[in-house]
Amino acid sequence: MEHVLGTYRNGTVQLHDSTAWPEGASVLVLYTPAGARSIAACEEGAGHAIIAGYGLAGRFIADVFRRHNAPFVVVEQNQKTVQIQRELGANIIGGDIRDQDVLRQANIEKAVILALTIPDEVAVLEATQIARRLNPNIYIVARTQYASVGLEAAKLGADEVVQAEYAVAVQFYQSFLRKLQANIAGGKSENAQ
Repeated sequence: MEHVLGTYRNGTVQLHDSTAWPEGASVLVLYTPAGARSIAACEEGAGHAIIAGYGLAGRFIADVFRRHNAPFVVVEQNQKTVQIQRELGANIIGGDIRDQDVLRQANIEKAVILALTIPDEVAVLEATQIARRLNPNIYIVARTQYASVGLEAAKLGADEVVQAEYAVAVQFYQSFLRKLQANIAGGKSENAQ
């Protein structure tokens, strides 16, 4: 059981009660991102997640929810995927995530998370705006290709944006950094002999 001593706002931790800590005492601050709180809410039965798109990203997210026994529903446009996944027992709806009727079928009003994993940036932007209007409290994570569209998604109500452009840049950076470090380490071992 955790005891909450304060709240983080505007870059400052504000304590709820006075403390008798000695000057210079070390303080450990544990932070739970809003997305993690939303997963916990799903686990506690306070709502469910909606995953838009059942490609690679959607399947990875579904696996996270399965591992945490968190309820979710998938919305997918590819009817063949919908049919196969239904036969496998998946909770999946066929349709366009931008369609208000489809969102209502997915019970958007009671959902706590919306993961927009579809590769169509226009659809992501439209779905973000519609979902935010239908459920002002839902936690929206939007996938975009470019940073500029990511900024637009955030303006329309996305809480987090996963940008493919950024993910590729980070992967390149890490790959070349590992290669350079291996070359440097290899050079040192050769010089040491």
